[in-house]
Amino acid sequence: MDNDTDWLVRCKELKERGNRRLATGNSAGALQFYAEALQHLDTSNGDTKGADATQLAAILHSNSAQALMKQRKWLEAIDQCHAALRFDPAHTKSSWRGAMCAIEVGMHDVAVAFVESGLDENMVSTELLELRRRLGPLPDVELHKDDGDESSMDPSQWHLPSEQDKVAKRHTAQKPLPPDKEKGD
Repeated sequence: MDNDTDWLVRCKELKERGNRRLATGNSAGALQFYAEALQHLDTSNGDTKGADATQLAAILHSNSAQALMKQRKWLEAIDQCHAALRFDPAHTKSSWRGAMCAIEVGMHDVAVAFVESGLDENMVSTELLELRRRLGPLPDVELHKDDGDESSMDPSQWHLPSEQDKVAKRHTAQKPLPPDKEKGD
């Protein structure tokens, strides 16, 4: 094996070690291996723009999202899903995971956006189609109002729903049935 492929093989080995940790319920250990592999990808001397490296980066970010979901770190998982989709917009698991995390924190529009962008890339994904059906459409909103009121754009005015709101919503809404998303890619 030459130096040009050593780094990629090493990253794949780290991913597999992370997957084994995740399969045994050790999400923190899995995150360490995924982070080490991503760091290695970032600092390697190899062609990190190649298709194999790009796909591996998407998988590592998506698997990190899965581990964070196990820890109920929804917002961090959403960030990992976004990162995965930057590397591979067609990575269906990342779209699904991002939508599920957004649902958990009451971010309906973000969940719908994950689903819709995932379906733009893979319109036959049964998991995403079912999730879209359950979520319903994103309400039509005029995005560029010029009424001088910029308070809606002020992040200090944004807030996540309270735990009480989330519990009440769970009791009234039918929760999507997740496909088998427990193991890494």
